[in-house]
Amino acid sequence: MEINADIHLTRDPDFVLDVNLTVQPHGITALYGPSGSGKSTLLRLLAGLERGTRSDRIEITDGKNVWQNKHSFVRPEMRGVGFVFQQQQLFPHLSVQGNLNFALSRQHTEHNLDINQVYDWLNLQPLLDKEIRQLSGGEAQRVAISRVLLNGAKCLFMDEPLGSIDVPSRSRILPYLDRLHRNLQIPMVYVSHSYEEITYLADHLFVLDNGKITSQGSMLELCSTLELNSGEGDAAAVVIQCTVAKHDHNYRLSELDFEEASIFVNAEQYQVGDSLRVRIPAKDVSITTTRPENTSILNVLEVQIVSFEESTGPSVLVRLRRKRQFILARITKKSLNLLGLQPEQTVYAQIKSVALLMESIND
Repeated sequence: MEINADIHLTRDPDFVLDVNLTVQPHGITALYGPSGSGKSTLLRLLAGLERGTRSDRIEITDGKNVWQNKHSFVRPEMRGVGFVFQQQQLFPHLSVQGNLNFALSRQHTEHNLDINQVYDWLNLQPLLDKEIRQLSGGEAQRVAISRVLLNGAKCLFMDEPLGSIDVPSRSRILPYLDRLHRNLQIPMVYVSHSYEEITYLADHLFVLDNGKITSQGSMLELCSTLELNSGEGDAAAVVIQCTVAKHDHNYRLSELDFEEASIFVNAEQYQVGDSLRVRIPAKDVSITTTRPENTSILNVLEVQIVSFEESTGPSVLVRLRRKRQFILARITKKSLNLLGLQPEQTVYAQIKSVALLMESIND
């Protein structure tokens, strides 16, 4: 299923949603932007939870069928949309198992999902006998997502699903969402204003601001741009694609091939040849003009300076190229001047920390 939308909706004189987008049939398409940019409104229109008015132009199809245009409107339940809200909407008088059984009994479309698969992907077995009031915020959202899937969702829409969850719980649930996205072959749309969540999960990205799409493309391409990262502060980060080259079991480290250079991480759970995504925060990258010696930092890459962020603050983002991919470094303006850094200059990036985006989950 590929979802196509051409929307021009006027809410009031100060806000017009004017977008044209395609949701890919596989992977996570993220809608990202500040509060009030139109992300949630767009998602609700795609789901059929909002219709607009007669004066609005709303044309939505799933590649074969018309969901909405001037002449027709398909109800949300007939679109096969599973919608996960920021506030989980579980039945408090039922157990976790009772909530999931209710979803199965109200299935509105057929699917070939095995219930035990869903339990495994989201680690629900330890929760089945619990009451809803006994669940943490992250556990409750895992149950809410499972209920949507078991209800027969052909596409999954998530509107700030981690927005009401504390930071530690958010970090624990992200690997489950990633596991889901790697196993489900359905369109998934994820709305968030958290750059960390977007870089962790997204395959395709639409950046919204004031009702318009300002950037779009693959996450790997967009996340290394200065434009997307300039307002993110310490959250600025890139995602790179690597391949497992070999394992060193003595030190429990794995060597990843990144554009003919080596990055060392703990990835023993993967096979040689596996393709992995790695997230590198800009604040954890420093720059030297000569290759460092006798350093405890294992990950040192020879790179070329591409460009600098225009910043009025004390620090600046530097975009660095390693063959076909890019990383970012956040350094002080004083360091920039003391080192005399210039575009096209060859330097060395020291990476203090990296994070696998497809992590193992200890059940």
